Amino acid sequence: MKKLILLIVVAIFFAQLQPLTASAYQQATDNSYSKTALLGDKEILALGAEINGLIAKDTVTELARFHRVQASTGFLSAAEYIAAKAKEYGLEQVKIEHLVADGEKMYHTLKSTPGWDADSAVLWEVAPRKTKIADYEEMRVALADYSQSAEVTAALVDVGNGTAASDYEGKEVKGKIVLAGGNVAAAHKLACEERGAVGVLSYQQNQVTGWSGDYVDNVRWGHLSPYNADNKFAFMISLRRAREFKERLGRGEAITLQAKVKAEIKPGNYDVVTAVIRGTDAADEEIVFSCHLCHQKPGANDNASGAAAILEVARALNTLIKRGDIERPRRSIRFIWPPEINGTLAYFAEHPEIVKRMKAAVHCDMVGGNFAITKAVLHVTHTPASLPSAVNIVGDIFAEYAIAGSLKAATGADFTDALISAEGSKDHLVADITPFEMGSDHDVYQEGSFRIPTIYLRDWPDVFIHTNNDKPENIDATKMKRSTFIAAASGYFLAKAGAREASKLADEAFVRAMAQLPKDRARAASIEASGGETAVEESRNIIARSLERDAEILASAMSYAPNDKNLENKIDGMIEQLSGAWLLLTGQISEQKKGNRVLFTIEAKEPPKEAKDKAKPRNPKDASRLRVGGSDASRIPTRKIKGPMNVYYYDYVAAHASAEDLRVVERLAAKPKGDILLYEILNLVDGKRSIQAIRDYLTAAYGTISVEEVGDYLRLLDKIGAVKIEG
Repeated sequence: MKKLILLIVVAIFFAQLQPLTASAYQQATDNSYSKTALLGDKEILALGAEINGLIAKDTVTELARFHRVQASTGFLSAAEYIAAKAKEYGLEQVKIEHLVADGEKMYHTLKSTPGWDADSAVLWEVAPRKTKIADYEEMRVALADYSQSAEVTAALVDVGNGTAASDYEGKEVKGKIVLAGGNVAAAHKLACEERGAVGVLSYQQNQVTGWSGDYVDNVRWGHLSPYNADNKFAFMISLRRAREFKERLGRGEAITLQAKVKAEIKPGNYDVVTAVIRGTDAADEEIVFSCHLCHQKPGANDNASGAAAILEVARALNTLIKRGDIERPRRSIRFIWPPEINGTLAYFAEHPEIVKRMKAAVHCDMVGGNFAITKAVLHVTHTPASLPSAVNIVGDIFAEYAIAGSLKAATGADFTDALISAEGSKDHLVADITPFEMGSDHDVYQEGSFRIPTIYLRDWPDVFIHTNNDKPENIDATKMKRSTFIAAASGYFLAKAGAREASKLADEAFVRAMAQLPKDRARAASIEASGGETAVEESRNIIARSLERDAEILASAMSYAPNDKNLENKIDGMIEQLSGAWLLLTGQISEQKKGNRVLFTIEAKEPPKEAKDKAKPRNPKDASRLRVGGSDASRIPTRKIKGPMNVYYYDYVAAHASAEDLRVVERLAAKPKGDILLYEILNLVDGKRSIQAIRDYLTAAYGTISVEEVGDYLRLLDKIGAVKIEG
């Protein structure tokens, strides 16, 4: 009878689901929330009016004056500028912390990089012509980071990419400067460290995009290894200039270069700027606004734009709170301007008491590129599959508002919600909402040691990233206003949220989960229809994971009002309705008691006879026990150390494993989303999940991965002491 009633209820819900949108739902219940489902119209309008894209762009211009290499004097100058502005804006607890960066100190899984500074560097062609090729004074990216002092005159030799032993066959490079197009650090290792070259002239290209090779005057920002005290030097040149050299050398012309470099690797500090807007009654919780302050001069979009955006969030929120236009939030808001990833992990290691208070974060890394110039699309990026969270919905809602408002204005329909800045464009905001991607400080926040759900705003692609042409003139004040609005509204809602706001967030989570359910069902049905040996199991794994994911998302909304019984009952009811929806679609759900409520889980189902006939015999008492490189898939790994395995320049696994063992990593990295799989395998190690359960979770989230691949990687982590496999 209970199932029949539930079927009827769910059927009625599905009948009404098509016309039910998030905004319509809120309009029907609370007319003061007509613009977005989460913040009232008064708050939305106040934020839109106060956030100033031109102020943010001006900050980008100021930061672009500094060559902001981690643990350098240029970075410290930028940090001092940010701290001075934060104090000017009236923020509290403004400070710059100087965390040791000496090439030896460990911060969890990070071996700190040393500092680096360059006073001067110039490269001349002295024969057969007299021509200046590169000058650090004129262009900071002309000299690769972590180059060392030198004064040499030497012949130039073309080694192609310079990153493979075959590139050097038949070529004598000892005592010479090599012209190389591959990764500059790899070319330096093979040419200088192993074959005696005195330096590198690099034309390493940028990340691959649809425009690769089109911008031949870009000069890439290069890096040698910060851990090698015996570095020579590397100068960086454009593709156009490199082609000229290659053509001349190809004709047999002898070219002699003269390099003079004054630079050194030395102990330094990761300079981390922090500031706070104090909350009211949730003093033990914080919402964080994060960015990274480092990168090359000019480094406008990457990442002066993100640093400027969270500074403008701080100014705008503090101004509105003090003016009484918006209420002071329950939770305190912390702003952090660190060196990328390294500074974040070092700060986490030094302040575990602060990390414990971090409830959620908003991370801005490249948020201002003018699409017409940089090709940059703004992506509002979700948490990893290992960390399902309602914060994704928060970011989605405010992004949808900004995108819709910009489109209305661009078509001339309505400028009310356009978020247009003085001196900025009036274009439609080219932006979207995307699944998890890696590559910035959000990797640290969401890593399995810390599990701080993070809304990640990022521009990609950008044809000028990491080059001399990432300039302030590429930044659009309107794009800065819109990105900053999305960040500010998201963080402010999370800081403000209590029972009422959590209830609204749960409503949104439920509606979106119901809309996603048919898509998950279609994917599961497609896999089952494939008729493969494990098709039935894989299909049901997707359904089970869908239920688990949505229940976790709804439960995460509960965390903003953990003692509210009405909200708890409401969310329990929503989870039951989701389970009932799967019952309606599949007829394969069974009831299970958990405390006072009923959960619905996927029933075991026999595979089709043809699949059953092909299947290898298994122990009927444990259908999931598989042999994995000498370990059972039912064994449970536990973590032994905190932190991600790959942190900026430092790879913890590579530093502790043999070359033979690293083949396990190479095989996984070569798979689609390989970097994410390596990250997520460790994230899912919680002392409860078995190797098989981790594999099933990953397969449902990212696509097929074998239990052997997961087991082999975890055995490697066990071998180097990062995890321990029990059982």
